Parts: sequence; structure tokens; C-alpha cells
Amino acid sequence: MKTPHPSRSWFNRDGKSALARFNALPNVLSATALLSIQLWSTTIQAQLLEFSRVPDAAPPARFESAPVEPLSTPQKAKPATPSVAGKTAMSPGLIAPQSVAKSSNVPAPAPAQKLAAEAEIQGVSALATQSSWQRPGRAGRVAGPSEVELRAMFYRAIQAAAERSPQVQRAQADYEASLADIDEAKGQRLPQIDLGSQAKTARFGSGSDYDSAATGGVSLNVTTPVYDWGRIRNTIKSRKYLSNAASSSIEAELESTAYDVTSNMVELGKQRLIVDISQQFVQRMDELVKMLAGIVAVDKGRVSELTQAKARLLQAQAALDSAESQARDAEIKLRKRIGERPVMIPSSAEWNIQPANLETLLAKVDDNPTIHMGKAQTQSAEMDAKVVRSSALPQLNWVISKNTARDVLGRPQPWETTVSVTWAAFRGGSTRASERAALQRAESSRQRTEEQRLDLEYQIRTADHDAHTLLGRADLYRDLTVESDRIRQAFFDQWYHLGKRSLLDVLIAENDHYNNRVGEVAQRFEGYKAILRQYAGAGSLTGWLATSE
Repeated sequence: MKTPHPSRSWFNRDGKSALARFNALPNVLSATALLSIQLWSTTIQAQLLEFSRVPDAAPPARFESAPVEPLSTPQKAKPATPSVAGKTAMSPGLIAPQSVAKSSNVPAPAPAQKLAAEAEIQGVSALATQSSWQRPGRAGRVAGPSEVELRAMFYRAIQAAAERSPQVQRAQADYEASLADIDEAKGQRLPQIDLGSQAKTARFGSGSDYDSAATGGVSLNVTTPVYDWGRIRNTIKSRKYLSNAASSSIEAELESTAYDVTSNMVELGKQRLIVDISQQFVQRMDELVKMLAGIVAVDKGRVSELTQAKARLLQAQAALDSAESQARDAEIKLRKRIGERPVMIPSSAEWNIQPANLETLLAKVDDNPTIHMGKAQTQSAEMDAKVVRSSALPQLNWVISKNTARDVLGRPQPWETTVSVTWAAFRGGSTRASERAALQRAESSRQRTEEQRLDLEYQIRTADHDAHTLLGRADLYRDLTVESDRIRQAFFDQWYHLGKRSLLDVLIAENDHYNNRVGEVAQRFEGYKAILRQYAGAGSLTGWLATSE
């Protein structure tokens, strides 16, 4: 009789017998297979939904709670297996099956009822087979910092990044330059004073012996615009619109910096959790190797199993090294933004961040700083076209001049004042061409702004779809992790105590459980990034985070 090795206690903490685990295995395998099929079906439905989405249609039904028939229906080819939920313990996270009356006189069920009838599989109800976007995350608050506390953490990091961001400082400098351009345009309305100086004329050649009394002097010329058809006024308006665009550029850079910082913080939190999971996986493989080393010491025929375990341990160590490398990369990117200032990042596996309201964010698209900047640039280009048109019309100026030089008789020259009219009557069509060019630049800016608005709208829609899909898929992975944990424990007991499984089955089950845990974390935190993209697309990420202060 084989003596159990002491290391088995780590894999059999709940004290259940191997025979009980063996009897419960069909339930666990059936539930796990269904959850795996559901994950695959969710991915296919999400891809099909992307191609079939209508832009102006009502919000899709994927966020409602009505059941949707999965794309893959392999269970239709065979009758439903009778439920044995009464014989074995139910799996956590799954719903007990409902009894379905079967009679030839009963009318054909509705699609939702048909799905419920077909989905009555061993230990699983129709609700467990809904699409991932119809399985919202856990309602209510999860363990860890509240949403207000999380937003405060994000906002403090954004403030640190804005203080040292070259992009924000560059946008601030452009704004200051635009204010100076406005002052320069306003100065054109005031009298323009020009001073000049001329030395006494030197004579040579024939007739140079004639003595002239003319001397050198200083000239003064004052020109005041009287009427210019709105040229200066339109120039000032154009500069003001450019100043508004520069101000919106600062806000746009702040929004971009806010998204980069917050997404880096989410990525760092995700990678740290994956590192912890990878460390636990390495510890499990290391304990299994140590246990097999003790077995091989008394049974040399099981050396191949030890070799398999060592190979899987090396794979686990490689996965841990990769996770640590990605965590370091995320930390470096974050430090690039905020410097060495300490930043708090929650270590919990779930954060209190919920998807935003889609309609509310879509209503805020026109308030995005990028849209404001594009509209201001369009208006500035339209004003430039008016400036070009005005400059082609007669310009009326009041001129005052004075020259201190004396004439040939030695007399001082008097003050002179006049009204002058200048008119660029013909320039070969260049003025008209300049006006058309300015109008086309305005139209180009208008279309570019419309393109940006459309991109932002569908960025918000896509981010909203991704947030619900990823968070729902993370919940599926959470349920699958519970089942895969039972599978790996049952496989170990069947291999170690009963000899019904090979070590390779145990290693595969351990690896699947590790991948499911990593998948849950990855999907959930990618969902958090999608939520941040929602607010960034609406240009309200900074404002949303600032409300926590």
C-alpha cells in the first residue's frame, strides 16, 4: 500500500476524500466546458456585432438582461443530461436549474424559453449561458478604495504630471504668444509713427561747384488709419479665435496627459496582480517538484514525472519573469509622466469603477477641447479671408509729416497734413487667389473638425461596448476560475491517490487554472481602461476626476 507523501496536504486543504472528488468531477467538467464554450461564443458575437452595428440606431440590446441565444449550439445535437444537482454540491457562481415541463400539447416556446430549456444542463441554468455583455459585473461596492478615493488618487497623479509635462508647457507658451498677437493687431488701429534721418547731400561731378544751402535733418511721419473696410477689425477677430484655439489646446493636452497617466496606473496595477499570480503559480510548481523529488528517491521509475514537473516549473518561472518585465515597463512609463513622486495604486483584484452613461457622454462630445480648437481655427480662417478681401479695397489714411532739413534757400520746412488713399487696383489676380485659399483652408478645418467629432463619438461608443464586454468576460473568467480550481484539485487527488490520472493531466489543469486567473485580471483591467477612454473621448476625464476633490 502506497504511503501518501506529506506534501499532498497543500493540494487537499479542504479535507475531502479523493472518492468524493472523483464523483463530483462530471459536474465540474460539464460546467467548465460550458463556460469555456460561452467565452468563445462571446468573442464571436462581439466581432459580428462590430460589423453589424448601425450608427444612428437605438442603443443595441446587448446591455439588456433578456437572454440571447448563443452562436454556437453544440448541445442541440443531443438531449439534455438529467440534472444531478441534488446528488452533488452545486458549484459556486452557478444557478440551480429550473424544472422544464415537457409535453407534446405545450405550444412552441419563445426564443428565451427555448434557450432556457436547451440550456438545462447538469448544474447550469439558462442565465449562465447569456452573452458576456449581458452579464454585468458585480453590483455594489467591492473591497478596496471607493470610486471617490480612486478618482482622488488619479487626480493627484494628473496634477503631478501636468506640472512637468513638456506638452502642456508648450501649449501654454503658444497661448501666451496668441495673446501677444492680439495686442499686435490692436496696435494697428493707433497712429503709426515713423522717424527717419538724412545727412547733408554730397555733390560731385559737373555742376558740383554750385553751393546749395540744403542740409540734412530728421523726418517725422504719422499715419492714422481712417477707414479700411474692416481689415484691422477682422484681423483682431482672427487673432482672438486663434487665442481661443490655443486655450483649447491646453485643455486637450491636459486631457491627453490625464488619460496617459490613468491608463498607465491601471496597467501597472494589472501587471502587479499578474506578478502575484505568477509567483503563486511558481510556488505551486516548486512544491510539486519537491514532492516528486521525494517520491523519486524511493521509486526510480517515476523520474519522467519529475522531469515533466521541472519543465513546467521552468515555464512558470519564465512567465513570472515576463510579468515582472511588463510591470517594470509600466512603472517606467508612469515615472516618465509624474517623476519620482510617490503614487498610490490599489492592490485589490477589483476596483470600484463602473461604466459611464453612454448617452450622457455622447451629449458632451461637442464640448471636447479638440472640437473647440477645430471650430476656433475654422473661424480664424474665415476672418483671414475677410482680411484679404478688405485689403484689396481702397484704404483711407490721415498722414502728418515734418522734416527738420532746410531747403535750398536755408528755410525750415513746415508741418504737413493730408488725407491719402491707397488702392491695390490690380495685382494679377493674386488677391482673389489669396481669398479663395483662405476660404478653402476654413472649409478644410471645418471638415477636419467634423471628422474629429465623428471619431470621438464612435470612440465613446466603442469604449462603452468594450467596457461592458470586457467586464462581463472577466466575470465569466471568475466563474471559470472557480471550476478550474476544483478540477486541478480533483485531478491531483485522482493522480496521487487513485492513479486514474497522469501527471501531465495534473500539470495541464494547473496551467489552465493559472491562465484563467490571468485572463480574469487582464480582461477586468482592460475594461477599466475602456471606461477611462469613454471619459477621454468626451473630453471630461479631468473634470470627472476633479469632482473627487
